[in-house]
Amino acid sequence: MIKLISLIVVTATLYSNTAHAAHFHKEAEYRDAWCKGRTEVTLHDGSRVDCLTENYAVEFDFAPKAYEALGQAIHYARITGMDPAIVLIIENEKDWRHYNRIRRTAKKRGVKLWYMAPQDIGKQRGK
Repeated sequence: MIKLISLIVVTATLYSNTAHAAHFHKEAEYRDAWCKGRTEVTLHDGSRVDCLTENYAVEFDFAPKAYEALGQAIHYARITGMDPAIVLIIENEKDWRHYNRIRRTAKKRGVKLWYMAPQDIGKQRGK
């Protein structure tokens, strides 16, 4: 019984550490630094667009969630009538593989793809 409890505790701890991996900044900080339009716009279906610019419905997400971001951007664009776009957050060298994997698919689907890195937050705010 003690072994089972220990296993559960260790598994929960490992899952918790990987599920909530530390980031340099919160997604909202990247969004707020980049977006020159409206943020967190709730649509008629209850979903929320991270950023609506004059031309784009933009989804922000960390690189490992690139394919989720792709689907969300397409969905938001369909509902809003805007063009779909993604700002992929690149926080380390390994993240580039996600960007490179999704780049061709995004282009084929008509999704504009940008990226941001932690150092871009200061640049966007004029620091």
